[in-house]
Amino acid sequence: MLALKTRLVLVTFGLLVAAQSHAAGFAAPTSVVGLSEAGATVADGGPVSSFADNPADMVFFPGTRVGLDILATRPAYKVDNGSGSIDASSNLQILPDLFVTHRFNDLPLAVGLGVTSPYSINATWPAGTFTGQPSLRNDLRIIDVNPGVAYLLLPNLSVGVGLDYYQTLSATFGPNSGTGGGVGGNVGLFYTTERFNAGLSYRSAASVSSGGGSIDLPSRVQAGVRYRLTPRFASELDVDWNDWSNARLPGHGSLGWKSALAYRLGLSYHLNQNLELRGGLAHEGSPGNSSSFDAAAPGTSSNLASFGLGIGLGAWHYDIGASYALSGNTTSYYPGFAGTYKASIFNFGAAISRDF
Repeated sequence: MLALKTRLVLVTFGLLVAAQSHAAGFAAPTSVVGLSEAGATVADGGPVSSFADNPADMVFFPGTRVGLDILATRPAYKVDNGSGSIDASSNLQILPDLFVTHRFNDLPLAVGLGVTSPYSINATWPAGTFTGQPSLRNDLRIIDVNPGVAYLLLPNLSVGVGLDYYQTLSATFGPNSGTGGGVGGNVGLFYTTERFNAGLSYRSAASVSSGGGSIDLPSRVQAGVRYRLTPRFASELDVDWNDWSNARLPGHGSLGWKSALAYRLGLSYHLNQNLELRGGLAHEGSPGNSSSFDAAAPGTSSNLASFGLGIGLGAWHYDIGASYALSGNTTSYYPGFAGTYKASIFNFGAAISRDF
């Protein structure tokens, strides 16, 4: 049995190293554990940061839990405009996330708060990249302040609801710049047994005001099942639906995107009670098409690979993780910004959490 488990871990690690990866749209990871398992955590429930994907699971964990995740993302974009390949310049983006949940002792009720950085763009195309166009800067940072509540409907089933208040920290698109806010909401279901979890969550679309126009964010549905094959080894399969058809950015208007599906596989293996090995693979469909505007954030399809570790020391828990995403090509004939686009994104992060 030990030899079989060892082989499973080695095969999984080999797949992770060999895989290519990238991310569609301009959504950013919101937790290190989620980053480590390719985003397949809607049915996890274990880390406090899973609140970002499903508010319903926090009612199954007693007491107070607090977590701080620091993620960093570095995108790289290039376009072939017919006369050659041109790279956009980009900076390393630091995305902090904070989570607090509390389960009441005498009530089947829990409350929580998440402050996350779910959307990010950073790319500047040099002057001359697009015919007759000056330098084009695209920079977006949005935080989501997300209070929520979860209620235990049955011993194994819970429901959670939350409010999303979005605030732009920066929003610059060409000559348009400004900040503003907007409101959305989310709801989730979570079912758990000794070996099996199931999760379902919905996050609504939202419109965030900004200088030069609005930033319209997509709605999202996540569904996942998590199965513990052995007491040490668990796997999760998630399917996401993102409706990018309403996506708009200031100065650019509608991006002309469509809805897209993503398929995610997350794996975790406890080497011992204090050390957990994680990994994941994902394929994210393209929201773009031949008439979409991709100069702000190329709407390419992608494959993603990730890896991470979890370390438990008493009431404290530490996590590290990384993912790499590499797109295929997508060709757009959008007037003035035509070209064949390609993207890659490297994400990494570290987190600390504690149970009280």
